[in-house]
Amino acid sequence: MKTKITKVVALFTTLAIIFSCTEDMEYRDTAVSPVNQLYEPISGKSVELVASATASLFFEWEAAKAEDSGSPLYEIVFDKEGGNFSNPLYKVLSDNNGARNYATISHKTLNKIGAAAGLNSGETGTIIWTVIASRGLSTAMSNVSHKLTITRMLGFAEVPSQLFLTGEATEGGSDISQAVPCSSPEQETFEIFTRLKGGKSYKLVDKTNDNANYFYIDGNRIVEGEGETTVEKDGIYRITMDFSIASVSIQEVKSVGVFFCPSNKVIFELSYKGNGIFEGEGKVTFKQESWGKDQRYKLLMSYSDKDMYWGTLNDVDSSPNGAGQEDSYYFIKEYGINEGNEPQWNHKWKFDNQFDGSMTKVTVKFNGANYTHFVSLGDGVSPEEPETTPKNLFLTGEASEGGNDISKAVQYNKLGEGIFEIFTRLQGGKTYKMASSQEADAKFFYIEDGEIKSGDGITTVEKDGIYRVKVDFSNKSVITKEIKSMGLWHCWDRNVLLDLPYIGNGVFEGTGTISPSNNDNRYKLLMVYADDSELIWGTKNDTDVVPGANPDPSYFYIMETNDNAEAGQWDRKWKFNDGIIGNNTKVRVIFTGENYTHSIEPVN
Repeated sequence: MKTKITKVVALFTTLAIIFSCTEDMEYRDTAVSPVNQLYEPISGKSVELVASATASLFFEWEAAKAEDSGSPLYEIVFDKEGGNFSNPLYKVLSDNNGARNYATISHKTLNKIGAAAGLNSGETGTIIWTVIASRGLSTAMSNVSHKLTITRMLGFAEVPSQLFLTGEATEGGSDISQAVPCSSPEQETFEIFTRLKGGKSYKLVDKTNDNANYFYIDGNRIVEGEGETTVEKDGIYRITMDFSIASVSIQEVKSVGVFFCPSNKVIFELSYKGNGIFEGEGKVTFKQESWGKDQRYKLLMSYSDKDMYWGTLNDVDSSPNGAGQEDSYYFIKEYGINEGNEPQWNHKWKFDNQFDGSMTKVTVKFNGANYTHFVSLGDGVSPEEPETTPKNLFLTGEASEGGNDISKAVQYNKLGEGIFEIFTRLQGGKTYKMASSQEADAKFFYIEDGEIKSGDGITTVEKDGIYRVKVDFSNKSVITKEIKSMGLWHCWDRNVLLDLPYIGNGVFEGTGTISPSNNDNRYKLLMVYADDSELIWGTKNDTDVVPGANPDPSYFYIMETNDNAEAGQWDRKWKFNDGIIGNNTKVRVIFTGENYTHSIEPVN
């Protein structure tokens, strides 16, 4: 009996709680006030829309108020003149996904709104706009509206259904049947990632036969007709052509790389293979965390003026789980480098577990209906075991003195079998790699955690500077030292008589009056590293005479010594010729070739 009473009491208690909660937790909409004032653009403003990717118009209004003191969301609505916004032409969220009481709307979007209002290309007309504020399910339309007069851009009445590039500058050459197809990422817009030859011409066609209609690019506009277009230099270019506004955007693609989110950097670069395809391979090592291994990645594209991420189109947050090469899991979309609260981690994929610790190939395809990529096991050897020791070694990449053009790669000095050294300028934050030759089929190497690795990986230094880099393939070791200064060092004074700035290609050079104390003619060379350690460079042949009028070139050969500026004052020195002391003199130190050397001569 006692048990039954207890159960009944518990039942009534539960019901009381439920009914109490239902009454207390009844949902109520949070009221939001309408926007009372519209600030920008003022009513009646006239705007002539221009075909530019950066052209925009700023809209601003008074902030609304929400009953719960939260932040309302905003949407700008447009209608024809005389309309009441009950069936608006177009809606646009305010900046920051609707959170701001202002919006930056592109001229291209305003051009679409004008078209929806019935305006033809190049025609002027008036539309109206207002703002809807919302909080939860509650909305409030402003009682105020403004007029905006726009002149639409001059676009094409008939837009081609497909577009191709042809001409001497293109991958397909001048044979129109081999014209390179463009993708169409959105209606009336075409885009292509392609290699173009500098100084050669190309044109646009809508068919790959003799019945083609021709177009060409003039500045940032598309023009119908048989004109031609050129780019200044060889390169990989992204060309975006919007026929709705007859505009063009051309961006040079400097590099594409695999960005590993845990490391917050590119771990290897992808080379352009043609037909809009980039591909490369390198070792992928997941980062061990307390909760497990981090395997998140995306892509980083560097243009000539900015960097952009390419991440997942569908915001997946899982491994591919067997997704095939054509699966939408791999579809890609471009994002700003600082977009979102945590750009390092946004819009990423996860490598499949099989790639941890393996050579991994990544292929990115900027062609077809959907831009996409795919990941597979690489063909190369493990980067811990370079495939071969190169006979020669070169430095190439955006950070190097020769840039990305491998034919201009800077050669290392060969010190012995598999041992190479270079004195060179490197740009901080930009990438470089080593190559076995200056040819397109060169084998590549890179530096990771102080070791030489084989493959298409990349290396960076933190800041701009002059560096001495020594690599030894026998033990895969690398020594990188930043050079702070180079100078002509006087043995008697124990100080630098003349600074020798770096001028490029391994050469330091300075000009000035040589005025040593006591007219003592003995000198050496002093190199100071960024950590303030010092290295004396002295004569390789231990001479103790002046060079004379016609010295043997070996007199000027140099070698590093164990001395610094505080020791070995008189060992391995050279002597000035008569006519050097007290006169304007040029000193040049050359760290290239089989023998490092220097020259010292008067300047008239």
